[in-house]
Amino acid sequence: MGRKRVLRIPKIASITCRACTKVCTRKVPLDASPGYFDCDGCGVRTVVPVTACCVICAFTKKKCVPALRLEAHRLGLEVR
Repeated sequence: MGRKRVLRIPKIASITCRACTKVCTRKVPLDASPGYFDCDGCGVRTVVPVTACCVICAFTKKKCVPALRLEAHRLGLEVR
C-alpha cells in the first residue's frame, strides 16, 4: 500500500510590505484567513486585494490553512 500524500500547513509566513519592502514574519492562523497585516517597519496596513482570499495567499508563496484544506480535499490529500 502506498503512503498518502500530505500537504503541510506552514507555521510562519514572510510578507513583504509593498510600501517599504520590509519583510515581516507572521504566524499563520489555523482557523482564519488574515484580511490585513500591519508592517513592522513603516506601520502601513496592507489589505487583501479583491483577487485573493487573504494576505498570505496574496503576498507570499504559501497558502493559508482554509485554502490548503480546499486544495487537499480536491486532490484527495491529507493536511497536517
